[in-house]
Amino acid sequence: MKSFIDAHCDTIVKLANRGGELAQAEDMHLDLKRLKAFPGSLQFFAIWLDPQYYAMPMRRTMKYIDFYHTQMEKNKDTIRHILTFADILENKRNQRLSSLLSLEGGEALEGEISALHIYYRLGVRAMTLTWNHRNALADGAAENATGGGLTKFGKEVVSEMEALGMVVDVSHLADAGFWDVEKLAKKPFISSHSNARAICPSQRNLTDDQLRALAAKGGVVGLNFYPAFLREGDAGIDDVLRHTDHMLKIMGEDYIGFGSDWDGIDTTPKNLSHVGDMSRLLEKMEQEFGGDVMEKIREGNFLRVLQECL
Repeated sequence: MKSFIDAHCDTIVKLANRGGELAQAEDMHLDLKRLKAFPGSLQFFAIWLDPQYYAMPMRRTMKYIDFYHTQMEKNKDTIRHILTFADILENKRNQRLSSLLSLEGGEALEGEISALHIYYRLGVRAMTLTWNHRNALADGAAENATGGGLTKFGKEVVSEMEALGMVVDVSHLADAGFWDVEKLAKKPFISSHSNARAICPSQRNLTDDQLRALAAKGGVVGLNFYPAFLREGDAGIDDVLRHTDHMLKIMGEDYIGFGSDWDGIDTTPKNLSHVGDMSRLLEKMEQEFGGDVMEKIREGNFLRVLQECL
Protein backbone atom coordinates (compact mmCIF):
# COMPACT_ATOMS: atom_id res chain seq x y z
CA MET A 1 0.00 0.00 0.00
CA LYS A 2 1.04 3.62 -0.53
CA SER A 3 3.07 5.40 2.12
CA PHE A 4 1.85 8.59 3.79
CA ILE A 5 2.93 11.22 6.30
CA ASP A 6 0.76 11.82 9.37
CA ALA A 7 1.79 14.89 11.37
CA HIS A 8 0.11 14.05 14.69
CA CYS A 9 -0.81 11.17 16.94
CA ASP A 10 -0.88 10.73 20.74
CA THR A 11 -0.10 7.03 20.71
CA ILE A 12 3.17 7.17 22.66
CA VAL A 13 1.64 9.09 25.58
CA LYS A 14 -1.39 6.82 25.73
CA LEU A 15 0.78 3.70 25.67
CA ALA A 16 3.15 5.05 28.31
CA ASN A 17 0.27 5.97 30.60
CA ARG A 18 -1.54 2.67 30.44
CA GLY A 19 1.31 0.27 29.66
CA GLY A 20 1.71 -1.48 26.36
CA GLU A 21 3.89 -1.90 23.31
CA LEU A 22 3.94 0.06 20.07
CA ALA A 23 4.47 -3.15 18.10
CA GLN A 24 0.93 -4.34 18.74
CA ALA A 25 -1.93 -2.53 20.45
CA GLU A 26 -5.06 -3.63 18.64
CA ASP A 27 -7.47 -1.69 20.84
CA MET A 28 -5.77 1.59 19.93
CA HIS A 29 -5.96 3.62 16.73
CA LEU A 30 -2.35 3.02 15.76
CA ASP A 31 0.31 0.36 16.22
CA LEU A 32 3.20 -0.91 14.11
CA LYS A 33 1.39 -4.10 13.14
CA ARG A 34 -1.04 -2.00 11.10
CA LEU A 35 1.26 0.90 10.21
CA LYS A 36 3.88 -1.35 8.58
CA ALA A 37 1.32 -2.20 5.88
CA PHE A 38 2.30 1.26 4.54
CA PRO A 39 6.11 0.88 4.15
CA GLY A 40 8.06 4.11 3.86
CA SER A 41 5.47 6.12 5.82
CA LEU A 42 6.41 8.81 8.34
CA GLN A 43 4.49 9.17 11.60
CA PHE A 44 4.87 12.17 13.92
CA PHE A 45 4.62 11.02 17.56
CA ALA A 46 3.59 13.85 19.88
CA ILE A 47 4.41 14.20 23.56
CA TRP A 48 1.34 15.78 25.16
CA LEU A 49 1.00 16.66 28.83
CA ASP A 50 -2.23 16.41 30.75
CA PRO A 51 -2.62 19.70 32.69
CA GLN A 52 -2.23 17.76 35.95
CA TYR A 53 1.50 17.61 35.11
CA TYR A 54 1.99 21.34 34.46
CA ALA A 55 3.54 21.85 37.90
CA MET A 56 6.58 19.75 36.84
CA PRO A 57 6.22 19.43 33.07
CA MET A 58 9.81 18.60 32.20
CA ARG A 59 9.88 15.56 34.48
CA ARG A 60 6.82 14.03 32.80
CA THR A 61 8.04 14.94 29.32
CA MET A 62 11.34 13.16 29.96
CA LYS A 63 9.44 10.05 31.04
CA TYR A 64 7.54 10.03 27.75
CA ILE A 65 10.65 10.68 25.67
CA ASP A 66 12.43 7.81 27.41
CA PHE A 67 9.48 5.53 26.64
CA TYR A 68 9.49 6.70 23.02
CA HIS A 69 13.17 5.93 22.48
CA THR A 70 12.77 2.55 24.17
CA GLN A 71 9.99 1.71 21.71
CA MET A 72 12.10 2.88 18.77
CA GLU A 73 14.99 0.65 19.87
CA LYS A 74 12.73 -2.37 20.36
CA ASN A 75 11.28 -1.96 16.88
CA LYS A 76 14.29 -0.67 14.93
CA ASP A 77 13.87 -3.28 12.20
CA THR A 78 10.44 -1.79 11.44
CA ILE A 79 10.69 1.91 12.30
CA ARG A 80 13.55 4.38 12.76
CA HIS A 81 13.62 7.70 14.58
CA ILE A 82 14.64 10.47 12.17
CA LEU A 83 16.82 13.52 12.82
CA THR A 84 17.31 14.84 9.28
CA PHE A 85 15.53 14.82 5.95
CA ALA A 86 18.20 12.43 4.68
CA ASP A 87 17.09 9.94 7.35
CA ILE A 88 13.58 9.96 5.89
CA LEU A 89 14.88 9.25 2.40
CA GLU A 90 17.12 6.43 3.66
CA ASN A 91 14.21 4.79 5.43
CA LYS A 92 12.06 5.06 2.31
CA ARG A 93 14.81 3.41 0.24
CA ASN A 94 14.85 0.55 2.73
CA GLN A 95 11.03 0.38 2.95
CA ARG A 96 11.19 1.17 6.68
CA LEU A 97 8.84 3.39 8.61
CA SER A 98 10.10 6.76 9.86
CA SER A 99 9.23 8.42 13.16
CA LEU A 100 9.48 12.11 14.02
CA LEU A 101 9.32 13.09 17.69
CA SER A 102 7.32 16.24 18.50
CA LEU A 103 6.21 18.14 21.58
CA GLU A 104 2.60 19.26 21.94
CA GLY A 105 2.75 22.39 24.06
CA GLY A 106 5.61 24.60 25.18
CA GLU A 107 4.93 23.86 28.84
CA ALA A 108 7.75 21.31 28.58
CA LEU A 109 10.28 24.14 28.19
CA GLU A 110 9.54 25.57 31.66
CA GLY A 111 10.35 29.03 30.32
CA GLU A 112 13.95 28.14 29.40
CA ILE A 113 15.37 28.40 25.87
CA SER A 114 18.12 26.01 27.02
CA ALA A 115 15.42 23.34 27.42
CA LEU A 116 14.62 23.70 23.72
CA HIS A 117 18.27 22.93 22.95
CA ILE A 118 18.17 19.86 25.17
CA TYR A 119 14.99 18.56 23.55
CA TYR A 120 16.58 19.06 20.15
CA ARG A 121 19.57 16.98 21.29
CA LEU A 122 17.11 14.31 22.46
CA GLY A 123 15.70 14.13 18.95
CA VAL A 124 12.68 16.44 19.03
CA ARG A 125 12.16 17.98 15.58
CA ALA A 126 8.77 19.72 15.87
CA MET A 127 6.75 21.51 18.53
CA THR A 128 3.17 22.68 18.83
CA LEU A 129 3.62 25.96 20.67
CA THR A 130 0.58 25.60 22.93
CA TRP A 131 -2.11 23.16 23.77
CA ASN A 132 -5.51 24.74 24.50
CA HIS A 133 -4.44 26.91 27.42
CA ARG A 134 -2.12 29.86 28.01
CA ASN A 135 1.54 29.05 28.63
CA ALA A 136 4.81 30.98 28.68
CA LEU A 137 4.86 31.14 24.88
CA ALA A 138 1.33 32.19 23.93
CA ASP A 139 -2.41 31.78 24.45
CA GLY A 140 -4.01 28.54 23.32
CA ALA A 141 -7.25 28.11 21.38
CA ALA A 142 -9.38 27.97 24.53
CA GLU A 143 -8.13 31.48 25.40
CA ASN A 144 -9.02 32.94 21.98
CA ALA A 145 -11.33 35.60 23.43
CA THR A 146 -8.43 37.25 25.29
CA GLY A 147 -6.73 38.28 22.04
CA GLY A 148 -3.36 37.18 23.40
CA GLY A 149 -0.58 36.30 20.96
CA LEU A 150 3.04 35.27 21.31
CA THR A 151 4.93 36.45 24.36
CA LYS A 152 8.49 37.76 24.15
CA PHE A 153 9.66 34.26 25.09
CA GLY A 154 7.35 32.72 22.50
CA LYS A 155 8.90 34.84 19.76
CA GLU A 156 12.36 33.81 20.93
CA VAL A 157 11.32 30.14 20.79
CA VAL A 158 9.95 30.40 17.25
CA SER A 159 13.15 32.03 15.99
CA GLU A 160 15.34 29.51 17.80
CA MET A 161 13.33 26.56 16.49
CA GLU A 162 13.90 27.74 12.94
CA ALA A 163 17.60 28.26 13.61
CA LEU A 164 17.99 24.76 15.10
CA GLY A 165 16.03 22.99 12.36
CA MET A 166 12.72 22.29 14.07
CA VAL A 167 9.23 22.55 12.58
CA VAL A 168 7.03 25.25 14.11
CA ASP A 169 3.44 24.03 14.62
CA VAL A 170 0.53 26.44 15.15
CA SER A 171 -2.24 23.91 15.87
CA HIS A 172 -3.99 24.81 19.15
CA LEU A 173 -2.76 28.44 19.02
CA ALA A 174 -5.19 31.29 19.60
CA ASP A 175 -5.75 33.39 16.49
CA ALA A 176 -3.52 36.26 17.61
CA GLY A 177 -0.63 33.84 18.12
CA PHE A 178 -1.11 32.44 14.63
CA TRP A 179 -0.72 35.89 13.13
CA ASP A 180 2.35 36.58 15.27
CA VAL A 181 3.98 33.40 13.94
CA GLU A 182 2.97 34.36 10.38
CA LYS A 183 4.76 37.71 10.75
CA LEU A 184 7.83 36.25 12.44
CA ALA A 185 8.46 32.99 10.57
CA LYS A 186 11.15 32.93 7.92
CA LYS A 187 10.53 29.27 7.01
CA PRO A 188 7.32 27.33 6.32
CA PHE A 189 5.33 26.46 9.43
CA ILE A 190 2.60 23.85 9.83
CA SER A 191 -0.74 23.37 11.51
CA SER A 192 -0.26 19.69 12.20
CA HIS A 193 -3.84 18.70 13.06
CA SER A 194 -6.46 21.31 12.19
CA ASN A 195 -9.33 21.69 9.73
CA ALA A 196 -11.27 24.50 8.02
CA ARG A 197 -13.30 26.76 10.32
CA ALA A 198 -15.57 27.77 7.43
CA ILE A 199 -16.78 24.15 7.26
CA CYS A 200 -16.78 23.39 11.00
CA PRO A 201 -16.74 26.46 13.31
CA SER A 202 -14.39 25.19 16.01
CA GLN A 203 -11.72 27.48 17.45
CA ARG A 204 -9.30 24.61 16.78
CA ASN A 205 -9.82 25.00 13.04
CA LEU A 206 -8.30 27.67 10.79
CA THR A 207 -10.11 30.54 9.11
CA ASP A 208 -9.86 31.03 5.37
CA ASP A 209 -7.53 33.99 5.92
CA GLN A 210 -5.28 31.79 8.07
CA LEU A 211 -5.30 29.03 5.44
CA ARG A 212 -4.25 31.53 2.76
CA ALA A 213 -1.52 33.02 4.95
CA LEU A 214 -0.11 29.62 5.89
CA ALA A 215 -0.02 28.63 2.22
CA ALA A 216 1.71 31.89 1.31
CA LYS A 217 4.47 30.88 3.76
CA GLY A 218 4.73 27.46 2.10
CA GLY A 219 3.34 25.55 5.09
CA VAL A 220 0.99 22.58 5.34
CA VAL A 221 -2.24 21.91 7.25
CA GLY A 222 -2.73 18.34 8.48
CA LEU A 223 -6.35 17.20 8.21
CA ASN A 224 -7.64 16.21 11.65
CA PHE A 225 -9.96 13.18 11.87
CA TYR A 226 -11.70 14.18 15.12
CA PRO A 227 -15.44 14.25 14.27
CA ALA A 228 -16.02 17.40 16.37
CA PHE A 229 -13.56 19.27 14.13
CA LEU A 230 -15.16 17.87 10.96
CA ARG A 231 -18.87 18.60 11.47
CA GLU A 232 -21.64 18.81 14.02
CA GLY A 233 -22.76 15.26 14.81
CA ASP A 234 -21.45 12.01 13.40
CA ALA A 235 -18.75 12.26 10.74
CA GLY A 236 -17.41 10.05 7.98
CA ILE A 237 -14.73 9.98 5.31
CA ASP A 238 -16.89 12.26 3.16
CA ASP A 239 -16.46 14.99 5.78
CA VAL A 240 -12.68 14.71 5.54
CA LEU A 241 -13.10 15.09 1.78
CA ARG A 242 -15.36 18.12 2.30
CA HIS A 243 -12.67 19.92 4.31
CA THR A 244 -10.08 18.88 1.74
CA ASP A 245 -12.19 20.28 -1.10
CA HIS A 246 -12.59 23.59 0.72
CA MET A 247 -8.87 23.83 1.46
CA LEU A 248 -8.04 23.05 -2.16
CA LYS A 249 -10.22 25.97 -3.25
CA ILE A 250 -8.73 28.33 -0.66
CA MET A 251 -5.06 27.23 -0.58
CA GLY A 252 -4.37 25.08 -3.61
CA GLU A 253 -3.08 21.52 -3.74
CA ASP A 254 0.43 22.10 -2.33
CA TYR A 255 -0.46 22.87 1.29
CA ILE A 256 -2.62 20.00 2.61
CA GLY A 257 -1.59 16.81 4.40
CA PHE A 258 -2.74 14.52 7.22
CA GLY A 259 -2.77 15.09 10.99
CA SER A 260 -5.00 12.27 12.17
CA ASP A 261 -4.89 12.83 15.95
CA TRP A 262 -4.97 9.03 16.40
CA ASP A 263 -5.18 8.01 20.05
CA GLY A 264 -5.78 11.61 21.09
CA ILE A 265 -9.45 11.47 20.12
CA ASP A 266 -12.24 9.47 21.72
CA THR A 267 -14.32 9.01 18.55
CA THR A 268 -13.42 8.58 14.89
CA PRO A 269 -15.20 9.07 11.56
CA LYS A 270 -17.20 6.19 10.16
CA ASN A 271 -14.96 3.87 8.10
CA LEU A 272 -11.86 5.70 9.36
CA SER A 273 -11.45 4.15 12.77
CA HIS A 274 -7.72 3.27 12.82
CA VAL A 275 -4.53 3.65 10.82
CA GLY A 276 -5.31 0.62 8.68
CA ASP A 277 -8.20 2.57 7.17
CA MET A 278 -5.79 5.08 5.59
CA SER A 279 -5.87 2.97 2.42
CA ARG A 280 -9.62 3.59 2.17
CA LEU A 281 -9.13 7.34 2.62
CA LEU A 282 -6.35 7.52 0.01
CA GLU A 283 -8.51 5.61 -2.46
CA LYS A 284 -11.44 8.00 -1.88
CA MET A 285 -9.16 11.02 -2.29
CA GLU A 286 -7.80 9.71 -5.57
CA GLN A 287 -11.33 9.15 -6.85
CA GLU A 288 -12.46 12.61 -5.75
CA PHE A 289 -9.45 14.78 -6.55
CA GLY A 290 -7.25 12.74 -8.89
CA GLY A 291 -3.99 10.89 -8.45
CA ASP A 292 -1.65 13.90 -8.66
CA VAL A 293 -3.45 15.78 -5.88
CA MET A 294 -3.69 12.67 -3.71
CA GLU A 295 0.06 12.08 -4.06
CA LYS A 296 0.78 15.57 -2.74
CA ILE A 297 -1.62 15.22 0.17
CA ARG A 298 -0.46 11.76 1.21
CA GLU A 299 3.18 12.84 1.60
CA GLY A 300 4.54 15.17 -1.06
CA ASN A 301 3.57 18.41 0.63
CA PHE A 302 4.95 17.48 4.05
CA LEU A 303 8.14 16.13 2.44
CA ARG A 304 8.73 19.56 0.90
CA VAL A 305 8.31 21.32 4.25
CA LEU A 306 10.52 18.85 6.10
CA GLN A 307 13.25 19.19 3.48
CA GLU A 308 13.23 22.96 3.99
CA CYS A 309 12.91 23.00 7.79
CA LEU A 310 15.04 20.14 9.14
